[in-house]
Amino acid sequence: MVKTKEVAPSVHALTIPTPFLVGPVNVYVIEGEALTLVDTGPKTEEARDVLTEELKALGYRPEDVEILILTHHHPDHIGLTDLFTGAKLYGHEKTRPWLEGSETFHERKARFFSGLYQSHGVPEAVTAMIEGANSYYAAYASRSPLSGTLKEDDAVPGLAGWTVIETPGHAQSQISLYRESDGILISGDHLIKHISSNAIIEAPYEEGEERPKTLLQYRESLRKCLHVKRAFSGHGDPVDNPAELIRERMAKQLEKAAVIKALLGNEKLTAFELCVRLYPQMYKKQPGLTLSETLGHLDLLEDGGKVSAVKSEGVYYYQSC
Repeated sequence: MVKTKEVAPSVHALTIPTPFLVGPVNVYVIEGEALTLVDTGPKTEEARDVLTEELKALGYRPEDVEILILTHHHPDHIGLTDLFTGAKLYGHEKTRPWLEGSETFHERKARFFSGLYQSHGVPEAVTAMIEGANSYYAAYASRSPLSGTLKEDDAVPGLAGWTVIETPGHAQSQISLYRESDGILISGDHLIKHISSNAIIEAPYEEGEERPKTLLQYRESLRKCLHVKRAFSGHGDPVDNPAELIRERMAKQLEKAAVIKALLGNEKLTAFELCVRLYPQMYKKQPGLTLSETLGHLDLLEDGGKVSAVKSEGVYYYQSC
């Protein structure tokens, strides 16, 4: 069944199936000076067929798309870039090593995460589960060269009146597209109505940098979008009152941080030990995501002076201040 619909003037939402727990992904066709597609869905035959059919329902073929913009580098958003070889491809600079398969970047990333997991007390068996899940997801991405990059306040090529807002947190490469005339935002996974976006821990993009504190980034990115009137997300329904949802999400983050501090009590525990206490069942199914959630909220507590981390024999132990 074709599910395309016009969600705002000149903006059409297409719903593309994914094999992931998050469910279908929304991609957007914008009719401007150039026919533009935002995101693609994952690299599966089902997604390819549905995307082609939904474009056809709008009167277009894949070769009609002139500009392809990626909100971030996750496989459910970049998997079908190879379907649009005639389009100019744009995204944040930090999409480049993912799209172009930089061996240097991926080797550095692997070393970083090996050290990260060891330093936060993650058992080798759990590390292997995380690495296996990452390899599974990576198989649904495509390799394509960027035609150009987009950063904060850039005008969007081919779309008069649209500008870029950098919204890192869920992904370091995350950008959102804003149209000032009616206050709408195409938010990718930055803001989703029915679920809170995980501020996923990532490796630094340059040698010698510290890891990004992704939840702190995410909170700042949320604040940047309080003026938005309506947001169209990468998953699920539009967000009709973004400011209300943003304030709710930020309050929930503080509540979760308080729960973690209570779980810590007067003990000294690793991030992994706290992860197991916070997600006693879920960590077994999604160890990478639950560890990101735990570590992100520990960053938030540490930034607020409520916990501190002490390194002993190569492992960080958190304690209340």
